[in-house]
Amino acid sequence: MSLSSDLSVALETRRGRQARAVVAGLGITVGALLAGLIGVISTNGLVSILDLAASPVVRVLQGNYIQVGFAGFAAAYLAWQGDWERYVKVRRPTLEDVGWIIGLPLLFAAQGVVLPPVLAAVGLPHPQPGTGMEELALETRPLLWPVAFVGMYLFAAPAEELVYRGLIQGRLRAAFDTLGVVVFAGLLFGVLHFLVGLMTQGVSFGGSLYWGIDTILPGLAWGYAYERTENLAVTAVTHAMVWTVSVHEILLHVLPI
Repeated sequence: MSLSSDLSVALETRRGRQARAVVAGLGITVGALLAGLIGVISTNGLVSILDLAASPVVRVLQGNYIQVGFAGFAAAYLAWQGDWERYVKVRRPTLEDVGWIIGLPLLFAAQGVVLPPVLAAVGLPHPQPGTGMEELALETRPLLWPVAFVGMYLFAAPAEELVYRGLIQGRLRAAFDTLGVVVFAGLLFGVLHFLVGLMTQGVSFGGSLYWGIDTILPGLAWGYAYERTENLAVTAVTHAMVWTVSVHEILLHVLPI
């Protein structure tokens, strides 16, 4: 039997299918990241040409340029695969979905209270202390909320969730059970943010590692929520809430910590 035949047989085993699914998920992660960088560069260029850098609208949305690339990547991938039923699962929320929409921000708020001191104790600095410009702009100019709603809730968060829940988990489902899908999708979500940190000016390797670790839990939580609900609306709404609502800061003011 030839080497190519041996390889073909190995890839058709259960382990082989799982390995292919993980490699495909990693490929989607890297491909979406590269597309995201193109989105950042092109959007920054357009903002510069139009001299809109000082605009309050741009200030609210400037952290979401990468999702322009994610949207383009997802559209290209879906055009190539053509299997919308597999990758795009969205519908009107049910009562269970609403429960997830309420519960997930509370989980992330608890993480925001507990995890940073732990990471700081092991020497990992916050990658960008003092950020949260979207929240600051929305607090000082509440009339910008419609902009945030359209830009983040209707575009940026759905684009990112389509890639990391829709495409990646849709690909992993072909080879893994729910646990495997959630674990690998969560890890890949952390890998994405680690790589984004490495490519972000002013963020150290330790800060990038912080970013990666800090996003694994949300990746796992969103992954499990998507497997339970099969509704991208749930993960997209709660993802946008992370950008716009500082639930953990509210908890810090309310709880005697």
